[in-house]
Formats: sequence, structure tokens, C-alpha cells
Amino acid sequence: MEMMLVKSSLKRKTTSHSFEPGITRDILLRLPVEALNRFEHVCKPWQALVQNININRRRLLYATMAKPLLSIQYEALNKEVIDSAIKEVHSSNIVEPNTDVTLLGSCHALVLLEKDEILLLLWNPSTGETRVFPKPALQEKDLIFHGLGYDPSTEDYKIILGHSDPLKTVIEVFSVKRNAWRTYIDLECGKQSMQDLQGCYLNGAIHWINISFMKSSIISFSLADNRFEETLPLPDLGPDRSFELTCLGIGTAKNRLFVYSGPDCSCLSIWVMKEFGVGESWTRVVHVPSELIRQDFGRGEHGLKPVCILDSGQVMIAHDEKCLLLYDPKARTFRKIIHEDIYDSPVEVLTYEENLESLPVAEVVKLEED
Repeated sequence: MEMMLVKSSLKRKTTSHSFEPGITRDILLRLPVEALNRFEHVCKPWQALVQNININRRRLLYATMAKPLLSIQYEALNKEVIDSAIKEVHSSNIVEPNTDVTLLGSCHALVLLEKDEILLLLWNPSTGETRVFPKPALQEKDLIFHGLGYDPSTEDYKIILGHSDPLKTVIEVFSVKRNAWRTYIDLECGKQSMQDLQGCYLNGAIHWINISFMKSSIISFSLADNRFEETLPLPDLGPDRSFELTCLGIGTAKNRLFVYSGPDCSCLSIWVMKEFGVGESWTRVVHVPSELIRQDFGRGEHGLKPVCILDSGQVMIAHDEKCLLLYDPKARTFRKIIHEDIYDSPVEVLTYEENLESLPVAEVVKLEED
């Protein structure tokens, strides 16, 4: 803020101007997070003000081996200008030459990545802060499922890595606050067949779709109890239920679970659980008919994977792990947001909140005996 001093020969008077706290907060909320990072270091009152601002602008992280990481403010895509909603993420400490980075999950403002299949990184893309963790010595090399979540009962972020065999499911849980891994063996679950490796976080648990010949359902891992909970029901999919149950994916939008028919179905449908845990609250919010899909993508597997649902009702969709689309249900049109690259590299996407949240610092605690 620039100040101007006015000197009068008749009377000397110093005048200071300040905004009401609410006005100052509204102004700061409109600024990019990079500017807020700078303002946080101006003085202690500004630091306290910035730290108490809950930005929570929803963004999508777009990763491919052939391009730098991109962050997309997807609610801004309702406007005609797309470029202003997309920015490159400064990630030189994350993505280095000849390194393999995989997106494993996200929760609030934090993103979980795997680097060179050896290290795990917890990263806030908005501030650039990172923490590095070693991976546990898994009994099985192939992960069946993974995710990142938050346990509100202990105010602790937890990383979940799991694998299973016909007799048991083994879950490796990393407590960010304790800075330690623990192994849990669930003998009741048996072998899990997660449709997607990456789980989605909501209401203190991480959720996956567990595919079963007898009865598929949503299976949830409680971060407070470190165990699988009772499963949530899937929506009634109609007469083709037996076929489409093998073609489901799961995600979250506006603090609600959604599921969708998978990329090898002839059409694409999305259901939202309006009331958490209530099977009767499943509502189909989007349906892309098979004739429209054949018109735009040809016959066979369409490769459409919904990533997030915008406030406008439009849907961000990853197509065949190669590009990013925006579908408008009212106009029944697809708009390409990010095009395929010349190297045909696979694309990974996940959503996160733009926030100045600091990475949790490990506490010195006495570990309990198992």
C-alpha cells in the first residue's frame, strides 16, 4: 500500500487510512496464492491475517512425463478464456530430469506422490513445501490400493498403502504426526479387488469400489480406527447392473461421493450420494448417451473418466489418459482443455484445494505398544 504525505504551512497533520478487517480479507482472497505468500512476511499482523484466511480454491493437478506439472482452477473454466485458469506449478524439487513421479492421492491442500518407486513425498503445490518419507518394506511389490486422508480425531494426516491375498489384507499406515509406519492385518476382509488403486477421502475415511462377483460395494478405511468399516451401497444401476458393476469408478465433488460407469461401458453416467451413508440418496446427475459417445469417440471403449463436477454442473473428464475434456450436459458438448502431447504420454490427474496450509510437523511422542 502506498502512502502520500501532504504538508501544509498552516497546520501539520498526519492522517492514516486503513480498511475494515472484513474488507482487507475480501481483497486478499482475490489475490493469487503466490502474492499471499509474500504478504505473510511483511509483518506479524499481516502474517496472522494471511494465515487465518481459508482460500480453498479448488484446483486440479495435471501430470504427464512430457510436460511440467500444471494446476487448473477448474471453476474458472466456465469462462471462454481457458489459459488464464491454467498455470505451471513450480516443482523443480519434485519433478527432476529422468525421474518417475506418480500421483497417489490428495487430501485438502496436500498431494501424495511416489518418486522413482522408492520415496513418498507429501507436497503442498500452493506453497511448494514438501516432506519426504521412505516407503515401508511391503511383503508384496504390487500395491492393491493407496490413498491419503485426514483423521480429525487426532488432527493427523495418514498415508495408506495396501495389498491382499485370499486369506488377508495387509495395510501399511503412515502417521505424519508420529512420523512412523504401522502394519495392520485384516483377516476378515479377505482379498480385496479395488476397481481403482487410488482411493478418495471423505468424512474421516478413504473409499474405494470393491468389485465382487456376488455383491460389489464401496469399501471404506476408517482413519480413526485404522480398519475397514461397513461398506456403503452402490446406486441401483437398472437392468444392466451385472455388466456395469465391473465398470465403476469413484470420486468426490463438493464434499459428496460420486460414482460413474467406467471407460469400457457404452455410455457414461454419474451418480452423487446426496446424504452420506444413505443408499436411497444416490441421484444420477449426468448421463452421456451411447450415441453421443459413438459420434465423438467412435465405437468400443470410450476411455472417459470423470475427475470432478463443477458448480455449473459441467464435468471435467480425463480421456483415455491422454487429454483433458470439459463436458457440458446442457449443451451435450465436449470441449478440449488440454490436448495430447506428441509423445503420447499417459496423463494423471487429481484434485486439491489451493491453501496456505503448512505441512504437519512430526511430534515427539511415545509410541504405544501394539
